[in-house]
Amino acid sequence: MRREAAPPEPAQVHRSTAPITAIALVAGVLGGIQPKINAVLGERVGSSTLAALVNFGAAFTGVLVMLALRPQTRRRLLAFRTWPVPRWTFTAGLGGVLVVLAGAVAVETIGVAIFSVAFFGGQITTGLVVDRLGVGSGGVRPVAPVRVQAAVLAIVAVVVSQLGRPVGEVAPALVLLVVSAGAVSAFQSAFNGRIATAVGDPFAPTAVNVTLGITVLGVIVAGQAAAGRLDAPAWPAEPWLYVGGFLGVGIVLSLAIASGALGVLRATLGMLAAQLTTAFVVDWVVQDERPTPGVLAGAGLIVVAVLLIGRDARRR
Repeated sequence: MRREAAPPEPAQVHRSTAPITAIALVAGVLGGIQPKINAVLGERVGSSTLAALVNFGAAFTGVLVMLALRPQTRRRLLAFRTWPVPRWTFTAGLGGVLVVLAGAVAVETIGVAIFSVAFFGGQITTGLVVDRLGVGSGGVRPVAPVRVQAAVLAIVAVVVSQLGRPVGEVAPALVLLVVSAGAVSAFQSAFNGRIATAVGDPFAPTAVNVTLGITVLGVIVAGQAAAGRLDAPAWPAEPWLYVGGFLGVGIVLSLAIASGALGVLRATLGMLAAQLTTAFVVDWVVQDERPTPGVLAGAGLIVVAVLLIGRDARRR
């Protein structure tokens, strides 16, 4: 009788997932910088939607460069119809569009604090559900008590980190829109991770995401222009205002890799930990805004949440 191989020791599991966790952290670092750039560009051109289109345009340029350098990705995209994944996974790119539009529509009314809590609340809780349904590539991950604890702790971390930030009108419809955007972003990560694992190339779903996103946003901006709701913009001269799209490609690519290996919830918490930390460092260094006690406490709590869910993964 053949003897079954013993399961890996926790330390071995930890070492094998450490590089993937680092990739999720990279997504968080980029995610902490990109919104700052996009916000400034939107303010300078007078339209968040137009700024988002420019963002996706830069991302599309990055994808074209990537395809020029990666013939294996070009071959996989040419075999798009034969990918062994459900067709509904190709809608992942719509998640990025909804996030952009939710920010453009809601932030001015409900404020940064409510937007952040609603978005990350939707993303984290849906991450639990997505993992439980097995929508991603890692199969079903049960809703264990420690995973619920980590998710709740992460949401508390977001709430604490937003204390003292601008709070606007609590408009239920807009809050629901933002929560939905967070939920859709969790499915986006799961779909991209599933495609990346199935075709063996995380660059392929990234290219599909960006192409779909820029197409949808292009239609929206064209509609606004035709309706006379878009003034001719004055384009700023600073080159750094146009790099947000390149960072966006890095975020989508990193989450496609991390979500497939770690699950959506664990990848999201790792990204969020790096994003909160990076955001207050950028505010401190660039804008000379010292981090508040709430920001520091929130960053500490999210790190604890990441350690909790990591320990649960090693135990399993």
